Amino acid sequence: MHKEKLWTKDFISITVISFFIFLVFYILLTALPLYLVGTLHAGTDKVGLVVTLFLVAAIIIRPFAGQWVGKGSQKKILIYSAIAFLIATMLYPFATNIWELLLLRVFHGITFGIITTVKGTICAELIPASRRGEGLSYFSMAMSLAMVFGPFIGLSLANMNAYNTAFVICMIISAVNIVLALLMRVPQGAEVIIHSEKRGFSWNDLFDKKAAPFAFATFILACAYSGISAFLPLYAKSLGLVTAASYFFLVYAVFILISRPFSGRWSDKWGTKIIIYPCLILFAVGMFLLSQAHSSGYILMAGAIIGIGYGSVTPIFQTQIISSVEPQRVGIANSLFFNSMDAGMAIGAYSLGIVAGVTGYPSVYEVGVVLIIVAGLLYFALTQKRKTKASELSLS
Repeated sequence: MHKEKLWTKDFISITVISFFIFLVFYILLTALPLYLVGTLHAGTDKVGLVVTLFLVAAIIIRPFAGQWVGKGSQKKILIYSAIAFLIATMLYPFATNIWELLLLRVFHGITFGIITTVKGTICAELIPASRRGEGLSYFSMAMSLAMVFGPFIGLSLANMNAYNTAFVICMIISAVNIVLALLMRVPQGAEVIIHSEKRGFSWNDLFDKKAAPFAFATFILACAYSGISAFLPLYAKSLGLVTAASYFFLVYAVFILISRPFSGRWSDKWGTKIIIYPCLILFAVGMFLLSQAHSSGYILMAGAIIGIGYGSVTPIFQTQIISSVEPQRVGIANSLFFNSMDAGMAIGAYSLGIVAGVTGYPSVYEVGVVLIIVAGLLYFALTQKRKTKASELSLS
């Protein structure tokens, strides 16, 4: 059978835009904690707020952004939000105290929420229906790669106290996004569909009961991972292992790239449980290693194990969330998945910041192990419940 073309110029452009958005996000996510503590002399509780305020702003604006995307020109919204995103990055060198920085993080979070909403909608339109699973897999890989290279760049520059260089790199990347948005051809099909189906705000447009349990498990795992994104730089600095922490993310990336093609294929062939349970165990083992870290070897080994565990399990949960809803609600399911990730990162970073302030950084990763176990138990209960319902339906 003839395959519809996936790798068009516009699909490549929107994927690159996605990569650059998250690259800026993760550069700042890892550089700002050290900037706050070392330059602005803020406490660990404020470090959590830097992440939390950004993501809460994004989560709150997304429902409204979805309405705007449905009612207006998707290309114009993409361009305007890319410009706003650039303006936010340009303001970081001028935020010279903690309160200015926190206010800026709210503004940047709003621009992030809008641009991630519109890029996801455009991407769904650009992918041929017959290759949606494959296309979304590659599209989400952009975020995964940014999750790796962003922290590596951010930590490397923070280690040299080159914070302004980090800000300039973010500005350049954000400016490139505007150029790509201007050159893109955005299909109009999605706007017609949304106009006909969405005439006003409805909670039903944001939430799906069938996808919610998987989304909640995703939220718990993101809470656990937030301890790495927000506090690994500071934890490593307290151990004198900042360089090892930057290489943690490179090792993490390599093992994501090695394991993800196999985990996705095996999940399709033998079922999700074959992959999810071993991956959750590996994620927990990696977090435990971080809690016990006293050398570079521990940190790098944890990076490899977490790359296989968390790196493989996340797209499988996304697939399950999407597969649990009707085809016309795939967009809602995707939105729920990303909001679950962002909410987990936001709430996790703030809560674990309190834990770090009271009991120290190792406790952050010990709590992470507990959260992973809870997510695994929730997934087990959910799948058993669905299996029981399926059996009852077949008997009736």
